[in-house]
Amino acid sequence: MSTYAILQETSGSESESWLYFIKYQGNEEALENLQKQLEQVEWYILDDYSTFDLELKYKVSETTAKEMTKLDLNHTSPHRKFDGKLETVINFNIKDSDSNERKIKKINRILGFCGLENFIDMEDVNTGDERDDDSPGDDVEEKSTSSSSSSSPEEKKKTGKLPSTLKN
Repeated sequence: MSTYAILQETSGSESESWLYFIKYQGNEEALENLQKQLEQVEWYILDDYSTFDLELKYKVSETTAKEMTKLDLNHTSPHRKFDGKLETVINFNIKDSDSNERKIKKINRILGFCGLENFIDMEDVNTGDERDDDSPGDDVEEKSTSSSSSSSPEEKKKTGKLPSTLKN
């Protein structure tokens, strides 16, 4: 059974976090190398740069990773799942003499704003038909149905469909 490590990117400019689920099996060495480099930085929000945190101790199942990519929580980028091979060495060109701020900027030049996709393949992309009942198409249908029908919100709850005004 496959498990997934999680790389979290938190964007200072977008005020949101993106999770990248990376298949652990076959990528152990690459993930350890990435972890060592990320640990060289004392992370904090700096201007429009992102922070990065890699979770290797607690991994998630393939099912959980897939389910998380279906969540629609961010306006900039969705959470993503990768089943391919991560490059063993991602060279950020960090030097011991670099200031912490310089290290943050160097890592951002390479990984920032979804840059991980340049170092791994086989993204498991959600297609429109994989979405649950809350897909964007349903909202349009729902609005026209709810405005022309006399169904109460309670009746909608019974069918699993809520008017968009009642959704959180």
